[in-house]
Amino acid sequence: MFLVPKIVDHDLRRIAIVEATCDVIATEGLEAATMRRIAQRTGSTTGLVTHYFDSKRDLLLAALRSVHRAAGRRMLDATESGDRDQRSAVEAVIEEALPLDAERLNEWRVWLAFWAQASLDDELRREQHHRYDEWREMLEAVLRTSGRDVDVEVDVDVLIAVIDGVGTRAALDIDEFPPQRQIAIVAKVLAGPDRTPDGADRA
Repeated sequence: MFLVPKIVDHDLRRIAIVEATCDVIATEGLEAATMRRIAQRTGSTTGLVTHYFDSKRDLLLAALRSVHRAAGRRMLDATESGDRDQRSAVEAVIEEALPLDAERLNEWRVWLAFWAQASLDDELRREQHHRYDEWREMLEAVLRTSGRDVDVEVDVDVLIAVIDGVGTRAALDIDEFPPQRQIAIVAKVLAGPDRTPDGADRA
């Protein structure tokens, strides 16, 4: 009797390991994301994890890049949506970056876990710079086609500051900064200092 060899999808296994790493970082912190802990979370052995990732550093970088890519894909989809006007496209891109649901909240907790490390680590700092470069490019493109009277360079800085500020506060205390409050803040910033979020002049 011949045994049929088990077919292993290596890409799916790598993805599962990275997802488990992100989950551990988001719920337990960066220091908890050891190879042993990741193996436990995936129901595998440490040897299996090291088969796909040579070191803990490689695995942590893969986790950071995975949340960057996930947010980037959503933001890109928002820019390409055909059923939005240009102003709402700007708002949609920002909202895709904010922790408005459990998935995005976990992404923010992963980012925050890496930010402190990035200040001391050149490779992590380069990864964070790459993320911001991509976000700037996307936001600049949306603003340039918005038809609004904007100073693109300054406005992009403002929007990134809003994303970072609101996202950080929400990641630290989602009860204090629930999705509806995050969205209201974004709407207010986009409306401008002399206008209400719905576009009507202040009384």
